[in-house]
Amino acid sequence: MVEFTDYQCPFCRQFHQATFSEIRKKYIDTGKVRFVSRDLPLDFHNNAFKAAEAARCAGEQNQFWRLRDVLVANAAKLAPDDIVGYAQGIYLDMTAFSACVASGRFKQAIEKEAAEANGLSISGTPSFIIGKTTADGVDGIVMVGAQPFAVFEARFKDLESQNKVDAPKPGSANR
Repeated sequence: MVEFTDYQCPFCRQFHQATFSEIRKKYIDTGKVRFVSRDLPLDFHNNAFKAAEAARCAGEQNQFWRLRDVLVANAAKLAPDDIVGYAQGIYLDMTAFSACVASGRFKQAIEKEAAEANGLSISGTPSFIIGKTTADGVDGIVMVGAQPFAVFEARFKDLESQNKVDAPKPGSANR
């Protein structure tokens, strides 16, 4: 499951507050689904790009997911001073964090993920690709919007049943 997200997106916040914890509990934490987060800061969200950079900088201190959760929960309040306050609140090394954010070292990586989304005709957030991992990424269907858990669960179950059909039978030879 690949998510394309924008930290200022109210629908992304809705997905994470209403649906993601259930997906995490039933599928991610149990090892049934691998979750990958990709950045797609939308042009009309002035602070989304800096929030994406901040999350990646927190990742340098092994705190990506922790800051990401705080940023998503506070999607309506992501001015630069707010982001600094959130980083302080999770006890990041602020000298290293501030230097990282100021450097812009994650700018190209974020732009690359946004270009990847555009190449897949994904222009809104949250958007998801749910499918099988391949050498090139994920081969699957695109789902758009803060869908309820039942919609994701149905897709996961469809994939699981396809994998059982596609899987070789024990003792059979693959040619």
